Amino acid sequence: MPNALEHLSTLLRGCGERRLIVLYGTEADCIDRAARFRTDEDLWLGEGPEHCHPQHKTPIMSGLGQEYRSLFLNGFSGLHPDKLGACGGAVRAGGFLFLLMPPPQAWETFADPDYQRYVPKPADALRCHRFFLQRLLRILKATPDVIWWPATEAMPDLANHMAQAKAAPWYSKPDQFGCLSTDQTAAMQAVIDMMTQKTPSPLVILADRGRGKSAALGLAASALLAQGVRVILTAPAQQSAATVLKHITQDYHLPFYSPDGLLAQPVDADILLVDEAAAIPADLLKQLQRQYARVVYATTIHGYEGSGHGFEIRMCQWLKTHWPGMVMLTLEKPLRWAASDPLEPLLSQILLLDADSRVPEISNEAATLDWVSAADLFADEALLRDVVGLLVLAHYQTVPSDIRLMLDNPDVRLAIWRSGSQLLGVALMMNEGPIDAELAEAIWAGRRRPRGQLLPQTLLAHCGYREAAGFRYLRILRIAIHPSCQHKGFGTQFLQAILDDSGPQYDFIGSSFAATPSVSQFWRKAGFVPVRIGLSKDTATGCHAAVLLQAFTPEATRQLNQWHQAFQQELPIWLGSVFNELSPALVRSFLHSLPQTALSPQYQLDLEAFTDHFRTPDHCLPALQQMMQAKRKTLLELPDQDIELLIARCWQARTWAWISEHYEVNGQKAVIQRLRASIKKLLRPVARPEQ
Repeated sequence: MPNALEHLSTLLRGCGERRLIVLYGTEADCIDRAARFRTDEDLWLGEGPEHCHPQHKTPIMSGLGQEYRSLFLNGFSGLHPDKLGACGGAVRAGGFLFLLMPPPQAWETFADPDYQRYVPKPADALRCHRFFLQRLLRILKATPDVIWWPATEAMPDLANHMAQAKAAPWYSKPDQFGCLSTDQTAAMQAVIDMMTQKTPSPLVILADRGRGKSAALGLAASALLAQGVRVILTAPAQQSAATVLKHITQDYHLPFYSPDGLLAQPVDADILLVDEAAAIPADLLKQLQRQYARVVYATTIHGYEGSGHGFEIRMCQWLKTHWPGMVMLTLEKPLRWAASDPLEPLLSQILLLDADSRVPEISNEAATLDWVSAADLFADEALLRDVVGLLVLAHYQTVPSDIRLMLDNPDVRLAIWRSGSQLLGVALMMNEGPIDAELAEAIWAGRRRPRGQLLPQTLLAHCGYREAAGFRYLRILRIAIHPSCQHKGFGTQFLQAILDDSGPQYDFIGSSFAATPSVSQFWRKAGFVPVRIGLSKDTATGCHAAVLLQAFTPEATRQLNQWHQAFQQELPIWLGSVFNELSPALVRSFLHSLPQTALSPQYQLDLEAFTDHFRTPDHCLPALQQMMQAKRKTLLELPDQDIELLIARCWQARTWAWISEHYEVNGQKAVIQRLRASIKKLLRPVARPEQ
């Protein structure tokens, strides 16, 4: 490293700070200049010389769970916003984050390879906007701590930067437990103290990155394991929990399990540790909490992996309601750099990691729908911050890449729902279809899977509907209402306004979402009908994805009726195999009535033998299954739990023990009595009095 840069690094290390260096010019010049002072203590991301050991096409977390003196991010290989966010936590105090980029005046026209992630075909990248890079340039130019380095020059002028780097004590020595702050010690002790609680209750640890929350979990787990306590660990992925595992004493082993793996095959444990909890769906966390009681949730408040603020709203309130003894701690002090470090707040500003949606004041003024363009968001930083903040609150998977999606993707549409100046809701949508005949045939045959186009591709590739390629779709990626405005009808009003305003431009509007009974019910109430459930569970949500559509045109309506009826007829077949673990309540929410059909005489006799005599339900299962299809309209008029019992036993072959436990029915005989009463109602429904 050149002497001047080495001197600045020494000064920054003394005050616990880091700097962003924008190295700009041609790609060849930038790589040549950077490669001259790259060392084995550094990490290079993107294309680069072999001796720099470049990591090009690697997962976001690859290599970023460690600390480096300097980190080189080659923007010519694609400036991935999530990777940029991850880089900030991988540079240690006194280090530099080098961003290799074209000259600033060329950013507005730079053909960033990252655009390929947002469009179906490479040629479509030419349609992308350039607002993300223009906004990035605007922020960097307004930040005096950023170092601008022309790649053709040996060294930039660092005098001002050296003058600002004033040594100040910031690094804390480990205490007797290995903790570096009183916050971290308190968090570690709180985990240990859980075993002394008379009434088990959860613990929530919130912190920004670099505050030592994961290390606190590891130190606490080591202490508990030494006492013989059975501790287990889960996280969105094992790599996400690397810091926890690194702090486990070598004499002990902390088992790691995936969240859905723990639910599928429960493990005996005294305490469950959940790292990066905000990146795990709340529904899965609630199931884990019911299963283990003593659960520690550690999560990042502001991070490239997602935000903990949504976790605070969705999960912590639920925990407080059901476990009044819940404890919540926040770690404030950064440990790996000083509080004065400018790199952390700079990346937070760029990627809106600290975006918090303002709580709207509900007034009598009617809410209105507004369509917001990418140019509008680029020009209005406050609106962009509000939109991102609301998406973060509403969705656990909101990440910095969504900012680029909204600013640069030409097929994205953004609608906002507001009362006066108060933002109540946001909907992020995507234009899809039609797909040309040649590509559509390749998708249908399983030979091609281009990026995007989720709705028509699903109908083509998974359902086999060739005709799906010719339609225009509007897919709703996210729809969010501010938590303070929920359960007041705003979501339904917002969605209806989108439907009313979108009809002329599309054949269908639809959504694909992690299927839960409550979410399914929301879409069903709005008039959307199911056409598919994904055969495998999503690794992020632990749920099957459902596709629901609503038609705008007469031709689309006729087509949707056919697709929907096929789904209804085929669903019982799937329930007997790949969907046999679906929640019966979810299945019930997907059922629509079919045309009533007659049962064969033999099936009539079989059912009579079950309802009025002593034949077991298993011996007349074909008749029961056929009757549930033939009498679907009457079936849907039964009480919800009776419908679910029939689904669980007759379509999904759930065990008697499972049904007894989940529906609190006392044993097999009692379940059979409930089934017998339900079948009687289907066979001989009580006539309703005429109005």
